[in-house]
Amino acid sequence: MTPTELLKTVYLGDRACKAVSLQGWEKRVTVHVEVISRIRGQAGTWDFYTAEDIPDGRLVFADVRRIRFDPSGPIPNDLINELVVSKIDESSLGKLVYAFRLSVGSVDEAGMSTEVIVEIEACDFYLEDPRVPERAIRE
Repeated sequence: MTPTELLKTVYLGDRACKAVSLQGWEKRVTVHVEVISRIRGQAGTWDFYTAEDIPDGRLVFADVRRIRFDPSGPIPNDLINELVVSKIDESSLGKLVYAFRLSVGSVDEAGMSTEVIVEIEACDFYLEDPRVPERAIRE
């Protein structure tokens, strides 16, 4: 599946971002999510399907070209509002590059919430189950 197709099978509603990890030498960004659910129904809605839930799941962005946090400063640590993807034409690289836009809340010690937009440009995207970390989930 392409990253666009895979994201259509991922449900993150009411789920929190536990961590964002940057692995510079590996050109990888990992977003640790409280629970990742899958959308498998023909209607394209979650419908409380939990058979394939991935507790402490990870959204993995590989072969990362760029990452940006807006605003800079607040740490993403609350509910994930949205994750969208679009294709970027980067024919000079010889690879397809995707632009991911992740909206995550950040709550400070006083309880004030800020929306943080995390923009990631990457060539690959997959899910990872910590129970089987060596397996990239792309279907």
